[in-house]
Amino acid sequence: MRKRRFIVRRKGAILFRIGLLLGAVLLLCGVIYGVIRLVRAGGQRMDAKQLPFTADTNYTFTGKGFLYMYGDRLYYEDLADTKKSASYQVSTGDIQLAASSTLSVLYHASAVQIIGGGEPLTINGSVQDVACGTDHVAVLREDANGASSLLIYDKAGAQTDQMDFEPGALLDFGFAQTGDETMWTLELSVAGSLPVSTLTTYNLSTNHTTGVMSVQDQLGEGVIFTDNSIFLSCTTSLIRFNRTGITEAYRLLIYGWELYDVSTAGGSPVVLLRKRGDAGSEGTVKLYTLPEGGVASAAVSDVQLPAGTTASFLAGGKLYACTKEEMHAYSSAGKLLSTSELPRATDSLAKLSESYMLLRSGNGLYVAAIK
Repeated sequence: MRKRRFIVRRKGAILFRIGLLLGAVLLLCGVIYGVIRLVRAGGQRMDAKQLPFTADTNYTFTGKGFLYMYGDRLYYEDLADTKKSASYQVSTGDIQLAASSTLSVLYHASAVQIIGGGEPLTINGSVQDVACGTDHVAVLREDANGASSLLIYDKAGAQTDQMDFEPGALLDFGFAQTGDETMWTLELSVAGSLPVSTLTTYNLSTNHTTGVMSVQDQLGEGVIFTDNSIFLSCTTSLIRFNRTGITEAYRLLIYGWELYDVSTAGGSPVVLLRKRGDAGSEGTVKLYTLPEGGVASAAVSDVQLPAGTTASFLAGGKLYACTKEEMHAYSSAGKLLSTSELPRATDSLAKLSESYMLLRSGNGLYVAAIK
């Protein structure tokens, strides 16, 4: 009997030691995993701020914060200074929002309200879209015959100009956002034997046309402004024009690829191209670092995005590729710089500006700084 008790005690001691050893191994693996994640993240932990509204809310980003609607109230949430956050009573909940860093607009089918600009503006026709610049607002109106007009208002609500277009001719419009009051329109004409895309720029401070750029047999798709250049992305070419004199400088062949994003905050402009018609987020993308001279000598890099990539964008001259849990940063030359853990598992992620990105987890929204 003593011998049997001794054997049982020895087995228990052995099992206890094995348990301690397994626990130590698991603990060591956890430490190693944590160190690896810390090293891969460059020693930084990404923080995100939960926003006071959800993904199904009517909202827009202003460049400095968010405008959003709850019921019959309009709220402003400033990202840097909570003292600037505010709320306003509105007369109807059936509205859309548009904003820049200096102007905010509410609109619906027949009226436009510039916040701080006096009484609402009644629009004859149907309001299709609104864009905000630094000191002006452009309202796209469509009449009963399908013809379009851009109605230009200053920040006080006074109309300063009107531009009329044939039905279906206006493809897009917007503001340069380069510190001046340059507005642009992109039109398509199919009246001749070949289609013609025309990019026109206007100085709204003087109400003068400052440039007209036409491209034959291509559809204009994207417009990029810097202080020195205007880039027009078309179906087969990426074309640079000088802002001074509006002369064509060069063309780059991009057939089979389409413009997806741009960054102008890292020095030379960098564009992200993906395969035309590719709706997925994974695969190979191209990075073009664009010269602002007269020679088409762009630096081109191919980047294979990580498996599971759900979003990719440019900021600060870098490429960011995000999975549900991680963000990978690449240089404009395509070199992997770092891998950071996202603050939470995300269902989708979108670039807001060169400084901020928006994360959605479930119905919750979070904003994080891009570093």
